[in-house]
Amino acid sequence: MLQPRISIVTPSFNMLSSLPLCCESVKDQEVIHEHIIMDGGSTDGTVEWLREQSVSWVSERDKGMYNALNKALNLAKGEIIGHLNCDEQYLPGVLQFVTKFFDENPDIDFIAGNFLVIDPTGNLVAYRKSFQPRWPYFFSNYLYTTTCTLFYRRKVFEHVRFDESYKSIADVIFLYHVIRKKFKGAHVSKYMAVFTYSGKNLSLSPISALEKKRFSKTLPAWYRLVRPFFFFLFFIEKILHRNYSEETELSYSIYTNESPKKRVTKTKRNPHFRLKFKAA
Repeated sequence: MLQPRISIVTPSFNMLSSLPLCCESVKDQEVIHEHIIMDGGSTDGTVEWLREQSVSWVSERDKGMYNALNKALNLAKGEIIGHLNCDEQYLPGVLQFVTKFFDENPDIDFIAGNFLVIDPTGNLVAYRKSFQPRWPYFFSNYLYTTTCTLFYRRKVFEHVRFDESYKSIADVIFLYHVIRKKFKGAHVSKYMAVFTYSGKNLSLSPISALEKKRFSKTLPAWYRLVRPFFFFLFFIEKILHRNYSEETELSYSIYTNESPKKRVTKTKRNPHFRLKFKAA
């Protein structure tokens, strides 16, 4: 078997309603890759379904999503690693684009892109554009470089892992430490993936706000003093990078419950960036 250029890790627990679509979006990427599903002992038929698939998988009790991710990383063989949750999908050609970008930019250690927010039927809810990852914005506002668009060189994980003492924001803390350790990142202006907004997503739960407050206490004292400055600077950068504007028509190709084996192309006229998040 050929060595995979890229490894995709997916934590899973009772997500059979969306995991097959996630897997299909990885499977059809035209680059040698591996997809590792680290399941937490699902009881909804996930294990039976995984037995029929051509992905690498383990199903056993874990200590939460970030414990599952760390275990999956221990199995990953690719020189590039991406993290895709069950309720997310890669858009066509993304993994090929990512491997080419890293080949052409040997000084870059990780990249982040843009993503689309869809509802459970696959219809566009909002577009989300980002810009260069800067850690002060993560804790003055939110993690605008979401995990489904982040790809890292393998060496990053030799120095940083997910903090399993957190249940909701360890991805934010992980990227914070990556940047603080001077790994070089870059933003690419490309839609990489779609994220399914159900209103019950873990990132919207009350625990996220509590954990953010907990970690904020560990940040440098100087940062806590000037955090309001970064709050406003964040929005200025978004305006300068045209994060609030898009073409009058936006098309994307995904898998849906009605079309689980073949991508369908959807088009949204006058797409909008606004999405009001509500805690579950």
